[in-house]
Amino acid sequence: MGKIKELLFLVFLCSCEIPTGSNHFDPNSPVNLGLLMLGADRVVRMEFSSNKVQPGGTLFISTNHDFTTTTNGLQLPIKNTNINPIKQVIARSKFLYEVRMNPTVTNGKFTLNLKDYYLNESLLVNPETFEFEIDANPPLLQLKTGNGIDISELQTGFLDIEANEEIVWEGNLSQISLSGNAKNSLVVSDVIVTDRNIRLLFAGNPNANGGILTISLDGVKDKASNTEGTVMVPVQVFAFKSGPNMNLSRRSCGAVELDDGRKIVLGGRVKSGVLVNGNGTLSSMEYYNSVTKEFTFGPDMDYRRQEFAIVKLLDGRVLVSGGFGALVGPGTNVGLASIEVFDPNTNTWTEGPSLHSPRQFHKMTVLPDGNVLVVGGINPFGPFQTVSEVELIHVTPDPMAMTVESVGHLSESRSKHAQVLAANAGKVVISGGERSDVTGVGVNDHFIRSVDSIEIYDTNTKTITTSNAKITRRFNHFAHNLSTGEVLILGGISSRFNDGQPILRAQIYNPISDTIRDHKNLLFGREWGSSFVFPYGKDQIMIAGGLEYRTINGNTFDSILDTESWSESSQRFYLTGRSLNARWEGCDLPFTSTGGGMILGGRIGAIVANTEEYSFE
Repeated sequence: MGKIKELLFLVFLCSCEIPTGSNHFDPNSPVNLGLLMLGADRVVRMEFSSNKVQPGGTLFISTNHDFTTTTNGLQLPIKNTNINPIKQVIARSKFLYEVRMNPTVTNGKFTLNLKDYYLNESLLVNPETFEFEIDANPPLLQLKTGNGIDISELQTGFLDIEANEEIVWEGNLSQISLSGNAKNSLVVSDVIVTDRNIRLLFAGNPNANGGILTISLDGVKDKASNTEGTVMVPVQVFAFKSGPNMNLSRRSCGAVELDDGRKIVLGGRVKSGVLVNGNGTLSSMEYYNSVTKEFTFGPDMDYRRQEFAIVKLLDGRVLVSGGFGALVGPGTNVGLASIEVFDPNTNTWTEGPSLHSPRQFHKMTVLPDGNVLVVGGINPFGPFQTVSEVELIHVTPDPMAMTVESVGHLSESRSKHAQVLAANAGKVVISGGERSDVTGVGVNDHFIRSVDSIEIYDTNTKTITTSNAKITRRFNHFAHNLSTGEVLILGGISSRFNDGQPILRAQIYNPISDTIRDHKNLLFGREWGSSFVFPYGKDQIMIAGGLEYRTINGNTFDSILDTESWSESSQRFYLTGRSLNARWEGCDLPFTSTGGGMILGGRIGAIVANTEEYSFE
């Protein structure tokens, strides 16, 4: 009876009309459909255990076809290369095959050309080709943010560790351990593993002072089963910690890290009731030793100065200009136009030429050629007039041989603005600020308002132009370069009067296209604060301290303890740790060699001498 049914089916199949050109190897063709119904095995499916394998390692192939009955067995032809990484194919069963690799082939990407070979065997193969890689390197693991974090990221509960390739790992808690002086009572409470990411969830408390946290991960493998055994990921945990007192309390000062690692703080205003050299404005300089955690006096400047500008030159010397003060000795303070240069090699100050215009609350920028651009500022006595003249200091080895050149005027004079060199565009971006114009001869005959314009100094043509872009009116704000070549503008306040409001909205300016766009909001509106760029997160900007105006009319304010960071990779502001003191008008001292920095002095009610350090050490 079975033979009769089979014969009738063949007659039926042969009587069916098959379109011209039908391929009997096509699984969708009527012929192939008929063959499958008869039990013929025409579509061969193969599943590979991995697309990566170690030198001399093993792949497994499961299939629906029995290659043990064929003369040549399972064949795996390599496409477009004379190198064959396959040493041997072993049948473990009719449908499971072990593929052993040649240990002498240590790297490379290879393609199996299955379609063309098995077409000659009257078989269709799925997949038609297969790509795999010989990989001898274990996966590389690093913290997502680079090599460090703010302590708040441990306190909020998780860290992400990224791999450079897909990983295979169980992620058992027994495979993870923590050590280092930042650990304290911190433990890993859970772990979430995805293709290239390990998220560690924490319980307990880290050391409040930060430090080093070493995360040890055991048995992390890649898809080729490469592993280093135990991988140790050291994490620099940054936190604010109390620093030593300076020898003098000061605000409105300047600070910089020298090329030899020494840190200096200089100038400023001492606290009320204290006179140094007959005046409350300081000429003194102090060194900070980050190893012994001590401040010691260095050589004084020739002038006492506050609200001055300071830059480190390309050769490592330090240049200061302007401010409010006078030569050391008897006499009242005036607006300064003088320039001084500190040489760290000789520990001496030398006076250079004078600016054309006295100014304070101005900005200086070191240009790619080593010269210094001086922009903005205000005269120190009423009626207050902001400065429009832009000057260029031509830097020479001998400060007394330096010259000052006027390179034009701003379309809007300003002080308390933000200024940054966009090196990729060859432009100095001058944004916002506070403008004051004299309206009469009286002390109070001036009109003050915030500025919304951006002006550009072209370093190649030495010309000043006004941008088509406008920022939100603000002064006492920050500006930072981004890795994209754009400039992030954030913080500040809109007015000094009762309508003054902090500016929460950050903006991003593109110096190439001359366009600006609104960005995310700060968590706190602040002015007179501190901001640092820290290398620990590759793209992190830390904002600390300052004043926040809390009422509608802007006449009530508090200094701020909470700090926040901006991340370029996630494009957002987020709450980080807290500073130890709510201060404003402190001096910023970034640690360019190790990351982190200090906030020195400033006001916590009165002017203070205390400091705090933001670091992992």
